[in-house]
Amino acid sequence: MKNVSFMTKEMYFTIALLSYENGVICGHLHSPVLKKSIQFHNLTELILIMDQIMKDLNIPEYDERYHHVIIKNQLLDVELDYQELKQDNFEKYLNRSLMYPKKSKDIFMVKVMYRQNNTWQGKITWLRTNRVRFFRSELELANLIYSVIDKYHK
Repeated sequence: MKNVSFMTKEMYFTIALLSYENGVICGHLHSPVLKKSIQFHNLTELILIMDQIMKDLNIPEYDERYHHVIIKNQLLDVELDYQELKQDNFEKYLNRSLMYPKKSKDIFMVKVMYRQNNTWQGKITWLRTNRVRFFRSELELANLIYSVIDKYHK
C-alpha cells in the first residue's frame, strides 16, 4: 500500500464534469487519497484512473475468492500522487475532495464499497438533484452517468 497508514473500507470519488460534446465527457476526478485532482478526457480514462487508484491502495479490499485475473493497464499515462492518510486527517481530506470546481456542469459522488468478480459495486449520487443510485459494475456506473448527461445536456 502506498503512503496510506489509515485504512478505510470504501473508496470515495468526486467526479466533476466540465464538458460534454459528441458523447465525450471531460472533467476532474477528486478523492481524499489524492494530493491533487486528476483531469480525465473521456469516460474510459476516468474508469481506468479510478481502477488504478483502488488497485494501488487495495481499497476497498479486493475479494480474491472468485477470480485471480490480474490485468496490467498499459493505457493509463497519469501520475497518481497519494496522500498520507491517517484516522485523524481522513475526514479533512474527504471534505476537501468534495470541493469541486464551481464551473462544473455536473458533480457525481461515487462510493465504491466492494470489488468482487472483477468489477465494482457501490453507489453514485448526482449532486444537482441528490439522486442516489446503486451500481453493480463499472459498466452500470458508466451507464448511470451517461443517462444523466443524455437527459439533461441534449
